Amino acid sequence: MIYIYNFIISFICIIPIIFLILFPKLILINQFQNHIKIFIIKLLFISMFICFFIFNFSIQNYKIFIISGYINFTIFHTIEGFVIQKIMFKNENKN
Repeated sequence: MIYIYNFIISFICIIPIIFLILFPKLILINQFQNHIKIFIIKLLFISMFICFFIFNFSIQNYKIFIISGYINFTIFHTIEGFVIQKIMFKNENKN
Protein backbone atom coordinates (compact mmCIF):
# COMPACT_ATOMS: atom_id res chain seq x y z
CA MET A 1 0.00 0.00 0.00
CA ILE A 2 2.83 2.41 0.81
CA TYR A 3 4.37 1.85 -2.63
CA ILE A 4 1.17 2.89 -4.38
CA TYR A 5 0.86 5.86 -2.04
CA ASN A 6 4.40 7.08 -2.76
CA PHE A 7 3.99 6.46 -6.48
CA ILE A 8 0.91 8.71 -6.55
CA ILE A 9 2.72 11.44 -4.60
CA SER A 10 5.68 11.17 -7.00
CA PHE A 11 3.30 11.53 -9.92
CA ILE A 12 1.70 14.60 -8.36
CA CYS A 13 5.13 16.15 -7.73
CA ILE A 14 6.47 15.48 -11.22
CA ILE A 15 3.62 17.34 -12.96
CA PRO A 16 4.99 20.86 -12.17
CA ILE A 17 8.47 19.76 -13.28
CA ILE A 18 7.11 18.64 -16.65
CA PHE A 19 5.18 21.90 -17.02
CA LEU A 20 8.31 23.92 -16.24
CA ILE A 21 10.34 22.00 -18.81
CA LEU A 22 7.66 22.38 -21.49
CA PHE A 23 6.69 25.97 -20.64
CA PRO A 24 9.71 27.74 -19.08
CA LYS A 25 8.03 31.15 -19.37
CA LEU A 26 5.81 30.17 -16.42
CA ILE A 27 8.70 30.76 -14.05
CA LEU A 28 10.50 33.56 -15.90
CA ILE A 29 7.80 36.23 -15.52
CA ASN A 30 7.61 36.55 -11.71
CA GLN A 31 10.14 33.99 -10.53
CA PHE A 32 9.71 34.13 -6.78
CA GLN A 33 5.98 34.77 -6.79
CA ASN A 34 5.26 31.94 -9.24
CA HIS A 35 7.53 29.57 -7.33
CA ILE A 36 5.71 30.32 -4.08
CA LYS A 37 2.33 29.75 -5.75
CA ILE A 38 3.44 26.41 -7.19
CA PHE A 39 4.91 25.38 -3.83
CA ILE A 40 1.79 26.26 -1.83
CA ILE A 41 -0.59 24.59 -4.30
CA LYS A 42 1.54 21.45 -4.36
CA LEU A 43 1.91 21.40 -0.56
CA LEU A 44 -1.83 21.82 0.02
CA PHE A 45 -2.72 19.21 -2.58
CA ILE A 46 -0.30 16.63 -1.15
CA SER A 47 -1.43 17.37 2.42
CA MET A 48 -5.04 16.79 1.43
CA PHE A 49 -4.04 13.59 -0.36
CA ILE A 50 -2.20 12.33 2.73
CA CYS A 51 -5.20 13.01 4.97
CA PHE A 52 -7.59 11.45 2.46
CA PHE A 53 -5.42 8.36 2.11
CA ILE A 54 -4.92 7.85 5.86
CA PHE A 55 -8.53 8.40 6.91
CA ASN A 56 -10.25 6.49 4.10
CA PHE A 57 -8.06 3.41 4.29
CA SER A 58 -7.91 3.29 8.11
CA ILE A 59 -4.16 3.02 8.24
CA GLN A 60 -2.82 2.04 11.66
CA ASN A 61 0.77 3.23 11.28
CA TYR A 62 0.02 6.61 9.77
CA LYS A 63 3.33 8.20 10.83
CA ILE A 64 5.32 6.28 8.22
CA PHE A 65 2.89 7.46 5.51
CA ILE A 66 3.23 11.09 6.57
CA ILE A 67 7.03 10.95 6.80
CA SER A 68 7.50 9.09 3.52
CA GLY A 69 5.06 11.41 1.74
CA TYR A 70 6.89 14.53 2.81
CA ILE A 71 10.32 13.03 2.12
CA ASN A 72 9.06 12.25 -1.37
CA PHE A 73 7.74 15.82 -1.65
CA THR A 74 11.09 17.26 -0.50
CA ILE A 75 13.08 15.23 -3.02
CA PHE A 76 10.90 16.31 -5.92
CA HIS A 77 10.88 19.92 -4.72
CA THR A 78 14.69 19.88 -4.79
CA ILE A 79 14.63 18.47 -8.34
CA GLU A 80 12.17 21.20 -9.29
CA GLY A 81 14.57 23.78 -7.86
CA PHE A 82 17.40 22.46 -10.04
CA VAL A 83 15.14 22.61 -13.11
CA ILE A 84 14.16 26.20 -12.30
CA GLN A 85 17.81 27.11 -11.74
CA LYS A 86 18.75 25.63 -15.12
CA ILE A 87 15.95 27.58 -16.84
CA MET A 88 16.99 30.83 -15.16
CA PHE A 89 20.69 30.37 -16.03
CA LYS A 90 19.79 29.57 -19.64
CA ASN A 91 17.69 32.75 -19.81
CA GLU A 92 20.45 34.81 -18.16
CA ASN A 93 22.99 33.75 -20.78
CA LYS A 94 20.69 34.89 -23.60
CA ASN A 95 20.39 38.44 -22.24
